Amino acid sequence: MKKAILILTALILALALGLIAAPADRAESPQTSVVPPDVQWAFHIDMQKLTSSTLFKGLLEEKGPAKMKGKADQLLGKLKIDPMKDLKGITVFGRAKKDEDAVVALKGKFDKAHLLGLIKAEESHKEVPYGKSTIYSWDGDDFGAFAADDLILLSESEEAIKLALDALEKNKKDVSAFPFLARTMKDSPNAIFVAAVNSISGLVGEKGKPVILSKMRQASGAISESGENVNFKVSIAAESAQVARDVEQAIRGLIAMANLQMADAEAQSFAQSIKIVVDGENVRIDASYPASKLMGLARGKAKNLSFF
Repeated sequence: MKKAILILTALILALALGLIAAPADRAESPQTSVVPPDVQWAFHIDMQKLTSSTLFKGLLEEKGPAKMKGKADQLLGKLKIDPMKDLKGITVFGRAKKDEDAVVALKGKFDKAHLLGLIKAEESHKEVPYGKSTIYSWDGDDFGAFAADDLILLSESEEAIKLALDALEKNKKDVSAFPFLARTMKDSPNAIFVAAVNSISGLVGEKGKPVILSKMRQASGAISESGENVNFKVSIAAESAQVARDVEQAIRGLIAMANLQMADAEAQSFAQSIKIVVDGENVRIDASYPASKLMGLARGKAKNLSFF
């Protein structure tokens, strides 16, 4: 079952990044109220918006990396999960940079009885009642729970599962208990993807950390579509107005270096579409670019990986 979770999660992330195509299927938005208020980071993917996006439809025409999907078909068939049809939303969050601290929340249509049967077939499986739910463990370091029939929680930490279940009980509405993520989603209601980092310094740690990162407090980002354009939005909160200006200069320097090194005119055009605005202690980065041209860029990069 551990390999099942790893492959399923990898496939989900590949789908979310636009590497695998899937038909759109409308349903209610993913529930993010399992996110505790003290997490360091979180990201959220609206699968309905993703699969109905222009960029995604472009990937449908390209047919995507079928090889990757093919390798997972047998396992996913065993789990009776079709990630392209059954998954409605994905939320991933954690309190630190350690992988085992992360929780993956999957919203969708699942065969609960079948999945529990697979878990219970594992000799090492255990069941721990917790509130209104049951936390299942297998292979010693894999934990999962049905927070609802259509909401699965997965983690390598039993405590992380418990905290997520606690957050769900306290937040019955479909709003994240992590205020920064909730605010980011409110600011970008049509976003396909949103992410938030509550403490950049806490996330990257002290050892080997660039000085400028130590002076950043929070960051958030969103990807959405309007018409034929894909929109990117990033906000960074610095510890002072001067640091915000330093961040702006650092970003402009990186863009300038990229322009010098990129021979592709389309890539240079995309870099030039990036706008940076400083407002006091805040830095805002925005870009909007046609989905068809982004597909062209992705296709050029993917050729080296034999994806297309």
